[in-house]
Amino acid sequence: MATILLIDDDSDFRDSVQILVCSLGHECLAAADLKEAKGLLQEAALDVVLLDVYLPDGNGLEEIATFQRASGAPQVIIVTGQGDPDGAEMAIESGAWDYLEKPLTVTTLSRVLDRALRYRSYQAATTRQKILRDGIIGSSRKLSACINTVGRVAGGKNNILLAGETGTGKELFARAIHRNSPRADRSFIVVDCTSLPENLAESLLLGHVKGTFTGAYEARSGLIKQADRGTLFLDEIGELPLSVQKIFLRVLQERRFRPLGSQYEQRSDFRLVAATNRDIGQMIEAGAFRQDLYYRLCTVKIDLPALRERIEDIRLMAPHFVSQACAESHLETKEISDELLDCLLRYHWPGNVRELINVVYASVDNALEEPRLYPEHLPLEVRSQVVKRAMKADKRADGADPKPPSFAPPAALQGYSSKQLPSFKEARRDAVSHTEAAYLRKLAEASGGDVKRACSLSGLSRARLYELLKKHGLGLKGGNGE
Repeated sequence: MATILLIDDDSDFRDSVQILVCSLGHECLAAADLKEAKGLLQEAALDVVLLDVYLPDGNGLEEIATFQRASGAPQVIIVTGQGDPDGAEMAIESGAWDYLEKPLTVTTLSRVLDRALRYRSYQAATTRQKILRDGIIGSSRKLSACINTVGRVAGGKNNILLAGETGTGKELFARAIHRNSPRADRSFIVVDCTSLPENLAESLLLGHVKGTFTGAYEARSGLIKQADRGTLFLDEIGELPLSVQKIFLRVLQERRFRPLGSQYEQRSDFRLVAATNRDIGQMIEAGAFRQDLYYRLCTVKIDLPALRERIEDIRLMAPHFVSQACAESHLETKEISDELLDCLLRYHWPGNVRELINVVYASVDNALEEPRLYPEHLPLEVRSQVVKRAMKADKRADGADPKPPSFAPPAALQGYSSKQLPSFKEARRDAVSHTEAAYLRKLAEASGGDVKRACSLSGLSRARLYELLKKHGLGLKGGNGE
């Protein structure tokens, strides 16, 4: 039996869904708004949340992460009577299991619930298997999802592409895939594509026979052959020259190759894991990466989160790295003060985990023989950024706006005569509506139609931005609904 939480302000819909869910043998909790729903989160571990979008006290799309963090880490299914493509995109990008529009049939809702619950059962069975993390630290939802994927795919033969910013731990994940695979006792061969010379790449990858070129005093097997029955890890695959991409494509297709100067082909049964910090899609459009090779690489794709997207994991990582740094310097393990931990949690970490490690090591060095780490032990640039961000946050909290508005609000009352003066409530509603529309048009111009930039400039979430645009019949491209 599963536990389902339904959040919808339509009492008739709540009654119908509760009857259906109970008839399927599950328990169904129900709430009419977000406040009531959050109060129910403590009652039981949830398996699925059925979440409406437009609720009396907020937008459901903005609360997806809240319910995903609830006990049981439930699957969130959006159910709305006012669906739109942008909202559906937002929901799926936020991790929702599905996006359904009312009216719903019994068959549709039953099928979606069944699939979500089957997936949870499979996921739980996979999680019960001991996954060797190989140094990956953290328990956040996004990191856990990546680790669960490793557990599911490590035993197979499919090629895997790890995507993420520099410093997010792509090589650690590649090693974890290898360690959890049947190939764990074989070679793990790393190819750093950023330092692979184009004129020597073919020889390094494929190998060569003696006398093939000047300096080839003996035959040498290439990296592809060395990875036979093991794992070949191509780090920063986006840096691989086009000429080498062509060579590698055939190797991936056939798992056969011919060393330079040889008359005979060789085989290599390797598992390929590649990693990149670049947008391969943009590279394909620019002609800098082969589309056919990308499809070969990307049988399974794992998007690794930036540290700022799993900031809570710092509570586990910081003590680990402090202990590691102290051990390497032959020091007693230092404690971390609450003040220093608060600074680490406030920092934005453009260099991700790699930067966190460097900052921790520098702090240990700065502390010398002191037994406890404080903010003054942090590198100066980290401390200054934390203070700067804190001051900006305080100003926003106090209502201070360092920049004056760049638009003039419309004169909402100009259309009324003194004899037709509306009620204060109507006038305020019209003024707000005019101001919102004017602001959104200016926002469209300032952002150049880019959603992420518009959210950054306005401070609005994507869900709220889409809601306002839809309300006023506007779009971001020029502010005219295009």
